[in-house]
Amino acid sequence: MNFNGIKSDDLFLLAINRFNDNKDFYEDNKEAIKEGVIMPLRQLVIDLTDTMHRINPDIIVDPVRCISRIRRDTRFSRDKALYRENIWVMFRHVKNQLPTAVMWLEIKQNGFEYGCGVISATPAFMEYFRGCLLNNSDKFLEAIKQLKRNKFALDTDSYKRSKADLVGVTGELKKWYDSKDIFVIKRHSEIEMLDRPEELLALLKTDYKSLAKFYTYLHEVTIKFNSENMK
Repeated sequence: MNFNGIKSDDLFLLAINRFNDNKDFYEDNKEAIKEGVIMPLRQLVIDLTDTMHRINPDIIVDPVRCISRIRRDTRFSRDKALYRENIWVMFRHVKNQLPTAVMWLEIKQNGFEYGCGVISATPAFMEYFRGCLLNNSDKFLEAIKQLKRNKFALDTDSYKRSKADLVGVTGELKKWYDSKDIFVIKRHSEIEMLDRPEELLALLKTDYKSLAKFYTYLHEVTIKFNSENMK
């Protein structure tokens, strides 16, 4: 293990940079941000590589590509702040197709969170996902067994008018069937854990492994959806 943790002062520098929100301040503090936050996260990605590749050998584990940039892309956002005060790591399949299954870690000023889900889950994909639930509910239920044991929670908006009620879906499947997208998440408010590298790395390895079946299920569904809808 080479990840040495992230100190609260280094993380706080991201918030100060966001508050100032100008290029001159960022350039003056760029190296400090890189050394205190970016480089440790790149090393964390390296330390998680074996874990990720056991889940899916084709997951991208490039330490540069996996980590979000500090400079935000504001072209399509109402928030025009130039810099972010949070930072995230995303592990996704090597093929550049959307929607796609991902696992991620996000570090914020008040804690950190991580989980698994589908990015760019369009309404068409969600209808496809619901069809998969109906066609083979046992396979999905097997895939989510570890989620409750490891305290991952579904973190999505649901339709006010239940789609599940229309087709008679009940029980554990109902909340999934009524979701507008698919993400499970675990949150930690103990920001100090970021500076306890061995403890953090052990936690992430254990919990990412517990997501393996769920990730694999989502990955297979997205691959099938994309192959069936290629233009």
